Amino acid sequence: KQWYQRRVAITAGGMGDVQGHLATVNDSEKNSDLKLLLNMAYPYKGWKKQWAGDQWVWAGLRKTKNNDGSDTSMKYKPEDWSWAADETSPKEFHKWMRKQPDQKPEIRRNGVTLLQNQMRINHKGHWDDTFKYKKHPYACDYQGKYIISANSKTWSQSKAECEAAGLELAKVRSDAEVKEIIKSADYFLGSKADSVKVWDKENWIWLGGTDEEEEGVWKWVDGSPIDKKIMNWRNPNPDNAEYIKDHAQHYLAISRDGEFDDSFDHKSRHRAFACQCPGT
Repeated sequence: KQWYQRRVAITAGGMGDVQGHLATVNDSEKNSDLKLLLNMAYPYKGWKKQWAGDQWVWAGLRKTKNNDGSDTSMKYKPEDWSWAADETSPKEFHKWMRKQPDQKPEIRRNGVTLLQNQMRINHKGHWDDTFKYKKHPYACDYQGKYIISANSKTWSQSKAECEAAGLELAKVRSDAEVKEIIKSADYFLGSKADSVKVWDKENWIWLGGTDEEEEGVWKWVDGSPIDKKIMNWRNPNPDNAEYIKDHAQHYLAISRDGEFDDSFDHKSRHRAFACQCPGT
């Protein structure tokens, strides 16, 4: 997208009717959170592609004073910048790249001069000023229960990704949470396209449920039981089919419509996945 509590979330899809602000990154902990989430959602592609659009994420800092290009000192002055959420200037914390911000100008053919007045962050957590027409994923201050990654993985890979981020593969424990995770999917992944069919991988999101220990006894990854009342199975599931050799359907996924499926932890089953935010 063009540039336009502690938790941050990264998305490249539309936010639906969710209201919020681009993220305020005012300390090292939140900067590290955002760096980690960027790596989870859009993995680092190496230095040769370090300037690619999905290797950066928009945050809510932009230059609002002395931004006409007349100041050529290239010295960072916090009072000239402000956060989108509350229009306050940054305090002591910042992570600008070396020799940034430079407010580099770009002169268009029509004579209009554009300046780099918006801030973006890369996989190392470093800040750069750039032009507002650039397209990147964007980070918002977020207070939901779920963070959903569009980076499709197997179930075990998804579990490991969440744990590497200090989270756990998601739980849904009530009808209200089923509705919330569907809404979160719209937030992180964008609205489901009309062309997506029921069994397309784009329709499914891994959850942290499994009956691997005992067939038919579903538990979350933390060992707590799953309330069967909220498990609206997609017919004919759960079927525990074994048509992939040496693999059974012991792992839980939820559709974009709130239906459940038991599926395989196998390289042929890559899906988006949901992580649970701490304390929720």
